[in-house]
Amino acid sequence: SERERERGLLRRCLCRVNMRAVWLMLLLSLPGGEGVSVEVPQMVNGTVGSPVVLPCNFTSPYTGYTTFKITVIWKVKEFYRGPVLFNVTSRAINEEGFENVVHSNVNGRYRLAGDPRQSDASLELRSATLEDTSQYFCRVEVKRQGLSPYMKETNPGIILKITGPPTILNMYIQVINATQFTLVCLVGGEPAPNIAWIDPQNQSLPVNGSNTPVMRGPGKYQVVGELHGPKLGGNYTCKATNSRGDVTHKIYFAGVTEDRALLKVIIGALCGSLLLIIAIVVGLVMWRRKSGSITFVRETRNQPDSSKYVY
Repeated sequence: SERERERGLLRRCLCRVNMRAVWLMLLLSLPGGEGVSVEVPQMVNGTVGSPVVLPCNFTSPYTGYTTFKITVIWKVKEFYRGPVLFNVTSRAINEEGFENVVHSNVNGRYRLAGDPRQSDASLELRSATLEDTSQYFCRVEVKRQGLSPYMKETNPGIILKITGPPTILNMYIQVINATQFTLVCLVGGEPAPNIAWIDPQNQSLPVNGSNTPVMRGPGKYQVVGELHGPKLGGNYTCKATNSRGDVTHKIYFAGVTEDRALLKVIIGALCGSLLLIIAIVVGLVMWRRKSGSITFVRETRNQPDSSKYVY
């Protein structure tokens, strides 16, 4: 009858639905059904000269197997397309042992800080520098023969911020003229250091004043402090300070003496005399041109008469 026919169709539909649900549950229960997830912190702080660890932990559907490979890749600056700093693969060498095969390690500065077999892909950066401040991306690839590979790269990555105490890179005297000089102190460090000057009488000069300006550059993590027009002779001290520490360095300045002032007077007098001579010559030439032409007469000397001499 018509009702029995409808009941049969309903049983077939329910059977198909149940089979699809069973297949879906089987697929989700298979290794790799949920893929790989990777977790990293938003920011890590480090100090110049010290090692820094960038944490990276992951989960994988293949953790119950010993025959799968784990590849850990660390990149910098840009997601996916950024340059690779470190690339290593953890693989089985026998039933119980594993080995890490390093494919790339820029400048030999990196190593695994964790065990990928324990879901830890953390990276250690040796002897950090200020230039290491950037964004880092952790990529994990899990592969097992005969099954689909899984891979995941963090986005956004870890922001690594490196700070360090001030370092005085250079000090020198800039000569403006015979009596004007500028003391220059070039400092590196992060956060940007403050620069103060101490004169030979151990008096602290105003910080970042009209005669003691402080400017950023020329490098990315550099600061320049200047002392305009020092007068006293002796040792001047440049003191650089930030939240990570401080440093001082001295430079000797002979001072603006009377000899230098006298030299300036002599140079000025000579320049004035030279200008006066040039003015007189120019005036004389102009006066001659107005009064008439100037005739240059070549002087000739009479040669002695050889006939007067008796040989």
